[in-house]
Amino acid sequence: MSNLSASIDELKNNGCQWKAFTTEGHCVVLAPPGSGKTKLLTTRMAYDLANKINRPQGAACITLTNAAADQLRRRMERLGTEDRPNFFIGTVHSFLLRRVVAPFAHAVGRPELASITIASEEESQKLLHEAIYEAYPSADTWNVATTINFNRTRMASAEDWAKSGEGLIEAARHYEAKLEERGLHDFSGLVEIAVQLVENHQIVRQVLNAQFPHLYVDEYQDLSPGLDRVVKALCFDYLTGSELFAVGDPDQALFGFTGTRPELLDELAARTDLTSVELTRNYRSRDEIIKRANMMRPGRVPMVGDKPGGSVAGIYCPGGLPDQYQRVVDVIGEAHSGGVALHEIAVLCPTRDLCLEVTDALRRAGIPVFYRDVKKEYRPNSLTRFIESAATWAATGRETSGYRLGDLLKQWRHLLGPSRTPQYDRKLVSVLVEWGDRADEAATTFLDELRQAGLGDVLGQVALAADAPEVRKMEAVIRTWSLRELTQRALRQDRVEVITTTSSKGLEFDVVLLVGADNGRMPSHMSNTPERRAEDRRKFYVSVTRARDDLRIFYSGFRLTRWRRWDDGVSPYVGEIELL
Repeated sequence: MSNLSASIDELKNNGCQWKAFTTEGHCVVLAPPGSGKTKLLTTRMAYDLANKINRPQGAACITLTNAAADQLRRRMERLGTEDRPNFFIGTVHSFLLRRVVAPFAHAVGRPELASITIASEEESQKLLHEAIYEAYPSADTWNVATTINFNRTRMASAEDWAKSGEGLIEAARHYEAKLEERGLHDFSGLVEIAVQLVENHQIVRQVLNAQFPHLYVDEYQDLSPGLDRVVKALCFDYLTGSELFAVGDPDQALFGFTGTRPELLDELAARTDLTSVELTRNYRSRDEIIKRANMMRPGRVPMVGDKPGGSVAGIYCPGGLPDQYQRVVDVIGEAHSGGVALHEIAVLCPTRDLCLEVTDALRRAGIPVFYRDVKKEYRPNSLTRFIESAATWAATGRETSGYRLGDLLKQWRHLLGPSRTPQYDRKLVSVLVEWGDRADEAATTFLDELRQAGLGDVLGQVALAADAPEVRKMEAVIRTWSLRELTQRALRQDRVEVITTTSSKGLEFDVVLLVGADNGRMPSHMSNTPERRAEDRRKFYVSVTRARDDLRIFYSGFRLTRWRRWDDGVSPYVGEIELL
């Protein structure tokens, strides 16, 4: 029996999954944590490609992060899916660049878009703050940048912009002008361009519908309004649209602060021209953890599980955060001595500052830690992950490193795209083998040799314009590192992971330790609107559902700032799941 046939047979054991798998026409799946949405999505996509979609047609699957895209590709490979030119799996921004904007630039009379350049996060922030200073040379502008980004992501109307005042509108205009002067676009600008192309040009829709008769969307609740418009234009607004299969969970929407609208998924599921399916079985967590998670889902169909037991506890730490950190150290020691691998333990924090503090506390206690401070280092994307993985294979035991050469070559070919040839494979293998005994040499030298082997050609592709700036940042960060030090960014085995509650989405661990569950942190004292408080509540819910076996929540009932002590009590979410 093939892997695909076996996966289909397993779906038959879950009535809701089977209904979604066999639905004809548009389908939206509401998938709570641990409900097997990725398996359902990839099995449906693999089946459609094998039985419904004839060459040269293909399918497009878009998701929010590079890590999610990598996972989807690996699953599709295990299901035996053959690659074809019109088969795309990647992030939404990569899809817009590679399949929408660049290919149609000349056809719609916008040739300048064929070589579009995406500003790095540092470039866009610098230009935005310059623009704000020009509009507000002497005023307090701490929330102006957030509001501008929020409005641009939501593609706000003129009426919505007017509510923010003329000064903010002027700052936004200055910012857009600065980008234009430098021939740059940010992600919000990219989305706006894609919306214009898809909505205003019939030829763009027709070609995309012909190339991708089926469109699959992962984590639909995190799409911005602009991306939602792209999907609906391709699937619903015209008679020959692509067939949509979307999965997501409104209760796991964590990016509203950027301008996304989690309500978009509920609105989509309420349409009468599609089938909506809600999954209810949780395959990840034990019953006690599912019970607590259900307390935060009023109005939803309760999740059920098939793993009895589990442990959930609230731990009062009267000494504040230092007390919480010490208790975390103690629990990690107990769990590890009881047989739990360190990499199956995660410490979740509501803020980056708390992540840094708990990381220091664990390291002082001699506990190995994995924590990536993306503000000081660089963000993981398809390019930086590949470089880290290649370095790790070369410098730490090759096939025993946790990475396989075959997987690296597949990633390499994916990055090279249409320009890939066997010669590129040979160059890559030569570099990796040669560095087997050079782990103490400079990491930047390794990166230079990767460039000569073909990475330079990869970085020049328009399709990767959104990811390339992070490689430049990576190079600046690692300029004093050896290759061995670089590999530490890719090795997570036998290290406790410290991560923010937002970044924990999509991950799972045997033991989850949630620190800082105090009012003013969960929810944040900065969350001064119902929307922001609702998002903080969803972050707590996502944190709870990361645990397979054991969940511990640490709180003190107060928090200290530089100026005073705030006795605001324990987070209301702790009481909501009946741990007080």
